[in-house]
Amino acid sequence: MIDIKKKSNTIILIPARLESERLKNKPLKLINGVPMIAQVALRATKLGIGDVVVASGNQLITDTLNKYKIKSVMTSSKHKSGTDRIYEAFNHFKKVGYNYIVNLQGDLPFFRDCLIPETIKLLKDHSVDIGSAVCELKKEEFGDSNIVKAIATLDKDYSGFSKDFKRKVKSIKNCFHHIGIYVFRPSSLKKFVKLKRTSIEKKRNLEQMRALENGMTIKLVKVQQSPISVDTENDLKKVRYFFKKKIYN
Repeated sequence: MIDIKKKSNTIILIPARLESERLKNKPLKLINGVPMIAQVALRATKLGIGDVVVASGNQLITDTLNKYKIKSVMTSSKHKSGTDRIYEAFNHFKKVGYNYIVNLQGDLPFFRDCLIPETIKLLKDHSVDIGSAVCELKKEEFGDSNIVKAIATLDKDYSGFSKDFKRKVKSIKNCFHHIGIYVFRPSSLKKFVKLKRTSIEKKRNLEQMRALENGMTIKLVKVQQSPISVDTENDLKKVRYFFKKKIYN
């Protein structure tokens, strides 16, 4: 177990593995001279919201993070989803007494300051099992299966419960661009990972369907803009350009 001194009631866990199908060795791709996974962790740490640890599926990732003094925990390389990976990592810290666990995707090298705290705030509603975030779905994103769409009806406070998640949709109505962040309580994280993978989860390759199909509630908050998720070489080029020009969405 790595040494960690609790600074808040929140721990931010970032799952990372090298076996990406669309972009080989994705976490180690350099952005402004720094590996992407390190950029994400350093950004999260700078916000001062909670303790930040990478849940690493590969020794090479851990060795790289050590150079930046970023804390990481080695996990099994056999996990089918990022949430399964962060649960194994969280077991190292469950005695610390965190109230909230943030699953922050390792391919979001920059994001707005409000993203994590606004998502955590959703769990003040005790009917919520999992908190997540969305933004407006752009017309050019409608047919892009790399972008996950959340179907939900939002209230005046720009939040609401998700009804479904899809990669392909027939209508843009009540459809939003889903952002790769999840917030759990320790009990809801444990409940989720103990559930078996469902047929729709496997078919769509969307782990959030495991929660919905088993009656768990996912509440969403709408934020102004989506951080660029690096899934392809073109995404990587765009992010590198933004960092070089100091353009942050």
